[in-house]
Amino acid sequence: MKRKYFESNGLKLSYLDNEEIGKPMILCLHGLFGNARYYSNFLELKKYHVLSLDQRGHGFSQHAATGQYTCEHLLSDFLSFLDKVSKENPVMVIGHSLGGIIAYYAAAERSNISKLVVEDIGAIVKGDASFASQITHRTSSLLMLSDSLKKFGIKEPSYFMESAFNDEAGWGFRFDKEHMAEIHESINGDHWDVLLSSSCPMLLVHGQNSWVVSDEHVIEIGEKRENTKVVMFEHISHGINMEVPNEFLEHVNCFLNE
Repeated sequence: MKRKYFESNGLKLSYLDNEEIGKPMILCLHGLFGNARYYSNFLELKKYHVLSLDQRGHGFSQHAATGQYTCEHLLSDFLSFLDKVSKENPVMVIGHSLGGIIAYYAAAERSNISKLVVEDIGAIVKGDASFASQITHRTSSLLMLSDSLKKFGIKEPSYFMESAFNDEAGWGFRFDKEHMAEIHESINGDHWDVLLSSSCPMLLVHGQNSWVVSDEHVIEIGEKRENTKVVMFEHISHGINMEVPNEFLEHVNCFLNE
């Protein structure tokens, strides 16, 4: 795969491209605190042209100023990315958490999104990422960086550690920790109208141990939105593709082949 860049709204944004040109296209969107490599298992696929975006303030994409991390800014970035890589051709979009919200917002605006996979997020979002600004700037070892997350109640830090990097100042995180709370505040609220305004086939994948969305809410989405299939994973938490990547990939493959 190759790392590439483009400009959106004055920011330099990064994405990974497996360069399987001419094959059915999948665009991937990671969640809050994540990065494009969250969907590395999809980038390894040879039968799809897979591209995975680092959303603003994440991964190798540029950080933005305060006030420029709204849902509208993130959606605008993704629509610019969509226009750059696909033009009018059909695309399938996969999004985890924050990425799932941006994905179903995009589906409400663009008819060339032919299928949608939403990983563990619902139509009503309520959360708080205010702890992020208190995350340690640098530590002298990777283990210390991982351990530093425990004071925030993060018992399994592997998701965050995917964004760790090392420079002359020590180990830190690539995400813009000063603005993660701003993003979360922007996506908090009721998104039912947007979710229900698209009709492309959607697969909603849910971990039944998730702290983000309940079983009942996921079932409600399946009942209210047409062309929606719900898959639940027992004993799995919020990051299904991280915890059981092979099983997640299998369900998505079946859905995309329907």
